[in-house]
Formats: sequence, C-alpha cells, structure tokens
Amino acid sequence: MGLFRRNKNIKKLVIRQIIDLVPRWMIESCAKKHKSDKGCSKYKTYDHFVALTYGQLNKCYTLNDISTGIGVSETFINDLGLNQSPARSTMSDGNKKRDWRVF
Repeated sequence: MGLFRRNKNIKKLVIRQIIDLVPRWMIESCAKKHKSDKGCSKYKTYDHFVALTYGQLNKCYTLNDISTGIGVSETFINDLGLNQSPARSTMSDGNKKRDWRVF
C-alpha cells in the first residue's frame, strides 16, 4: 500500500483528490519513457493528464468545454495544480503529438 496514502483531504476538491491517486512521478516517468514532452515547452504531460481527467469526470464533449470549465476562476486553476487554463488549440496539439500509451 505504499503507492496510495490515506489522508483526510478536508480542504481539497474532489477532483484534486482523484488526480492525486495517480502519483506525479509515475506520469513523469512514462513521459520520459515515451518522450512525450519532446518539443513542448509549456504544456507538459501532467497538465494534459489533469485536463483530460477533468474532461472525463465532468462529461465534457469538446476541448472547448474543458478549456472553458477549467478557466472558470484563477483559484480553481491553482487548485488543480495548473499555471493557466489550457487553450483549445494547445490541447489539440497535445493530443496530436503525444503517444496514447503515456496515459
């Protein structure tokens, strides 16, 4: 049970608690293995993972829904662990360039 820690997350959003179930180091090691951050300066694999998880949990049908939903407030963006809300074109480029096996 070393992979998952069971702490009380009183002040965390539910979506943040779900994202925290997948350790950041695991995503970064997969990104290195598949070289998915090659050529990407700002939009890293972890940010892509957070955006896709948000879209999946909130039943978003388009990239525009994800971008608009994440960009609701600056506080929500910070709570998700992102620097800024990803633009629709940025997410589209990430989907094209990144190998699906990373996720």
